[in-house]
Amino acid sequence: MREVLVKSLGWKATVLHGDPCVYDRWRWLRQHLKDGPVRTLDVGCGSGAFTMYAAKRGNHSTGISFNEQNNVKARERARLLGISGVQFLNADLRSLEQHGFPPASFDQILCLETIEHIQEDAKFLEDLSMLLKPGGRVLLSTPYKHYRRLAGDVLTDGSDGGHVRWGYTHEELRGLFGRVGIQAVREEYVSGFVAQQLTNAMRVIGKLSFSCAWGATFPLRILQWIDRPLTRLIRYPFLSVAVIGVKQNPTAPEPTKSRDSHADPIFTRSDRLTA
Repeated sequence: MREVLVKSLGWKATVLHGDPCVYDRWRWLRQHLKDGPVRTLDVGCGSGAFTMYAAKRGNHSTGISFNEQNNVKARERARLLGISGVQFLNADLRSLEQHGFPPASFDQILCLETIEHIQEDAKFLEDLSMLLKPGGRVLLSTPYKHYRRLAGDVLTDGSDGGHVRWGYTHEELRGLFGRVGIQAVREEYVSGFVAQQLTNAMRVIGKLSFSCAWGATFPLRILQWIDRPLTRLIRYPFLSVAVIGVKQNPTAPEPTKSRDSHADPIFTRSDRLTA
């Protein structure tokens, strides 16, 4: 089914075929991704949807994943769609320094729903900072520490590629970024009540049939356009936090940090909301 969608809808099919939260992350990325011939690294790229999207925006894009099967699918889809300027590599995110990436070789790094899978998160961010040019940006999203658990959510030791922690607050990410020379300049929230409930429904129905789960919930995605105001109204925790960080040049002034202009002040002022 997914390959049929890819042929008919292009790279967007891999976004639409995922759960509604994947679509939310694409909408966030669409606002902040740099256009043009910049070098972009997508760590933990999955099936390569966001890597291909960056290439469509003119980036020289590299997606990396430890999952060879995903990389094979991503390469085939890029070939099928005629997307140039993109490559997919096998790499262990826990030891990026061993994979031959030159220091300061990327203008922007995408790290979407990935850091929560890494035990040594501080080392992981240090590696990303090493790969980033001064003035380059990290676009990162990860589960919000106090989100309400979705169906099937569990923690593991990471050996199976699962989540090793529930998530982060903006404050925690700010601290981790600061220790590796990255200044958080924008902090937002992604995926509210509607997206989370649709994702829950997909997971429950998907135990019987993924196609049925997708077909049953896809028409309801139109409700995602009211997701943010509804989430603010009912004071429901968002699923993910999103941060844009800039690697500091010691001789340059620090950029001004921006909060999410669309976020509820409740979530902007405090990261200590409990589920």
